[in-house]
Amino acid sequence: MTPLSQATVLGDVLRGHSQLHPAKVAVETLDGRSVTFAQLNSRVNSLVASVSTVGISKGARVAILARNMPEYLEVFGLAKAGIVVVPLNWRLTSAEIAKLLTHCEAELVFVDHAHLEVASGLRSGAPSVRHWVSIGAAAGDGWIPYESLIASGTDEEPSADVGPADVCCLIYTSGTTGAPKGVAITHASVLGNARTSAGEVLRLSPNDRTLSVMPMFHAGGMWYHFFPSIAAGCTTLLLPGFEAATVLRALISHRITNVHLVPTMISALLALPQVQAANLSALRLLFYAASSMPAELLRRAMQALPRCEFVQSYGSTEGGMVSVLDMQAHRQAREPASEHLLLSCGKPCAQREVRIVGAAGAVLASREIGELEVRSPDMMLGYWHNPDATAVVLQSGWLKTGDLGYADEEGYLYIVDRKNDMIITGGENVYPTEVEGVLYRDLAVQDAAVFGIPDSVWVEKVVAAVVLKPGTPATEQEIIDRTRARLAGYKCPKAVYFVSSLPKNGAGKVLRAVLRRQFAAR
Repeated sequence: MTPLSQATVLGDVLRGHSQLHPAKVAVETLDGRSVTFAQLNSRVNSLVASVSTVGISKGARVAILARNMPEYLEVFGLAKAGIVVVPLNWRLTSAEIAKLLTHCEAELVFVDHAHLEVASGLRSGAPSVRHWVSIGAAAGDGWIPYESLIASGTDEEPSADVGPADVCCLIYTSGTTGAPKGVAITHASVLGNARTSAGEVLRLSPNDRTLSVMPMFHAGGMWYHFFPSIAAGCTTLLLPGFEAATVLRALISHRITNVHLVPTMISALLALPQVQAANLSALRLLFYAASSMPAELLRRAMQALPRCEFVQSYGSTEGGMVSVLDMQAHRQAREPASEHLLLSCGKPCAQREVRIVGAAGAVLASREIGELEVRSPDMMLGYWHNPDATAVVLQSGWLKTGDLGYADEEGYLYIVDRKNDMIITGGENVYPTEVEGVLYRDLAVQDAAVFGIPDSVWVEKVVAAVVLKPGTPATEQEIIDRTRARLAGYKCPKAVYFVSSLPKNGAGKVLRAVLRRQFAAR
């Protein structure tokens, strides 16, 4: 029995590995830092003890604004004491982050040195926050140094009564209205998804060496890759972000056996001239998720890495890991008769049920396109303090994903579109209505529609069709710059098309599908 198989709450995994192989390195970085499983558990315990002295206890929300680093996992370890951890997207603006902190009523925020300036703009905009902790650098008055917290706390195991149904973390995602929604995920769901990922999907063992480069504020980074690796007893090399040449060097120098990349990262990696001669003999598995993979790019990757297995998974923050296109299916897809499998997101994972539902609510037959609905024990508890939004997507135990797709006669699933018009650009979700709301604040804009079109780098890129107000001229770059001042860069349009009017239906709703067809052909 392993710590992951026996665990009922997150703390069981950390404690179990510290006892099973205390001296083994759990996390390491390219600059030579390393933390063993025993050290990790001890530091988490000290952190729990220290934050309790400033009034942070079970049920409190604490947030972290940081790049990938070993301290990130230590902060998540506060869930040992029933504290709810809120990872923050560091690509958001101060105003956007303040909105999230206020919504979840965070009481303490951990900030790394790279984001101290952003955090300074939050101090007056997040009234619920009582304590600010700086990681890795002194930040002046009003800040608590992270290492002083670790040093001042006892490393005894916390005594908090934490159960599987308690909320472990809130991961924020925006709805089509642009309003923040905190996805509440329990300890049971975190561990259930970790078991599925570590076992059925990635087939991890303690002998594996993981490269973790996906951002840990993202479900794909933390819960589908990084945490399953830690829970399986792997050693994980943690990078603060993606840079293709650095990733290639890390794969080689650290003899990495498995890595999770989104399609844009894979494309950048394959574009390196040195990849052809690189010694990647240790790499047994490339896991791709968080964004659909163009079939041609997948073919190129499989040709460039003939000894490497490929695995894809489909899921969401709300639904957890749903389906897997496993190694065997990828091998089969190398044959011309089975190439269609490269377009599939696989079959449902164990304990997952998927059905395709039509507009009238009826379950559809094979190859009929409808909305995917999912039921599993590892879905979200609901949206934090938002019962109305929860009731819309969770009905009779089934989660409405908002994704349109179909199943073939063999049970393989295919995603064909997104019902809610969400754009996935470089692995990040962008919701058109939120961006449109900012565009409409521009004094030159009369009407606007935001949509995604295919892109060779980002898979999809965010673009906008804009109708200018009469007598109010503006250039494409001016509108992009003004939007960028109000929104995270990845949400901003990469192109603006000026039009005289927007296509709309009889009810006045903008027809984004018409715009996509019109401008994708340019």
